[in-house]
Amino acid sequence: MENQSLKKTPAKGLHKLKELWPEMTMFERFEYIVMLFVSFILVLIILAALFRLVENVYQLVISQVTHKTDFKSFQITFGMLLTLLIAFEFRNSINAILEGKGLLFQVKIVVLIAIIALARKFLVLDPKEYEASMIAAYAAVTLSLGITYWLLSKQKSNDKI
Repeated sequence: MENQSLKKTPAKGLHKLKELWPEMTMFERFEYIVMLFVSFILVLIILAALFRLVENVYQLVISQVTHKTDFKSFQITFGMLLTLLIAFEFRNSINAILEGKGLLFQVKIVVLIAIIALARKFLVLDPKEYEASMIAAYAAVTLSLGITYWLLSKQKSNDKI
């Protein structure tokens, strides 16, 4: 009887890169290095956005204590929070590429990013600035993306397309 704890776990990160590097073509190596660089840039963007969010929340709390805060301030804060979430999901899509996950997984992440971006748009949207038809169009796109994500989720996530 085999001991489950003795099974070899799949290599990740640098160990996986060391294993795959000799088998990669020059373009695959270039693509991998570019994705690592973009990933590093995203980390910097996420840190900057996180700093701005913390600063904004601090100002919101101080403003709430000293005087009444308007609804627009909360909209801005939640918009910043969703922007940070979008950056994290974008980082996950780069991780999916670096880890060689299937195209289906990558497409699901992109659709999810679009849904979060539309949710952010709805949150910061001032209905007085848009016609009803434009808001309905945003709603239709959101519904379409939701259906697309649901259909993609019904597929086996381990399929390599």
